[in-house]
Amino acid sequence: MTSQLKRRRRTNAEVEAVREAAREELAAGHPMTLRQVHYRLVSRDDIVHPNTLTAYNTLSGWLRDDRLNGVVPWKWMEDRLRQATVWAMWDEPAEFLHGVRDDYHRNVWQDQPHYVEVWCEKDALSGIFSDVVGRYGVVLNVGRGYDGWSSIKRAADRYYWRQNDHGMDTTVLYFGDFDPSGEDMHRSLQDRFATLGVYPEMPKVALTYEDTRELPGDVTKADDTRAAAFVAKYGDVAVELDALPVDELRGRIRRKVEEGMDMGALAENNRIELGQRRELRDGIDRIFGDSGQAS
Repeated sequence: MTSQLKRRRRTNAEVEAVREAAREELAAGHPMTLRQVHYRLVSRDDIVHPNTLTAYNTLSGWLRDDRLNGVVPWKWMEDRLRQATVWAMWDEPAEFLHGVRDDYHRNVWQDQPHYVEVWCEKDALSGIFSDVVGRYGVVLNVGRGYDGWSSIKRAADRYYWRQNDHGMDTTVLYFGDFDPSGEDMHRSLQDRFATLGVYPEMPKVALTYEDTRELPGDVTKADDTRAAAFVAKYGDVAVELDALPVDELRGRIRRKVEEGMDMGALAENNRIELGQRRELRDGIDRIFGDSGQAS
């Protein structure tokens, strides 16, 4: 986000248009973070919403008021950085078994010829990613900028194990900003995997240079040491992944994951899993009964 700039004051009509646009974005793509709503509004050409700290903070106040007044449902927004740790507990074992019997998932990768993971630079978008990749059994890694060595080593161990024990190559579908740091994170991640002796395919699915032609952006940060080389190659443009429309982002994640998997094998896995869940449910019911009390 750029620093505050002196701009003309928005008219009442322009303010109301921005507030209505924010509600539209949330209605179409919830749950969303404040940062995500902000960048979606910045990318729209039908309203006046500059990419400034002032506009961001003002939007925060508007959406606070909308939620307090019941205009925007609370569940439409999320704050992934401020989460309470709640411990799962049950009154008795029967309650636990009845509660988790439908949570069983068969390992999809035992029937797949190729291993796929999704990596996302932006924690603010992780809810969207998890909603999509969860149905495929795909691991989601959220880097929050440059990922740490510990996280990269754990991933390298996963890929090494897949290759050596199961003969599976790995593809990492990478999603990040298109700016000097965003492009360098993608490069850095590949280099650090190579240092650890693993070489997954790692296409950058979004944002790409082609995406920037469709999305309004900003100029690169003047104090970014990587900016000169980036600008020489691509021009002075910087676009946040948050600016990509939610439906397009979801569709791109889904499409690329499915391209990397054997969808016939996944369908057969899901068929077997359904039968196994039924057997598990029936077994628990025989032991404890439908009421959760031991027979």
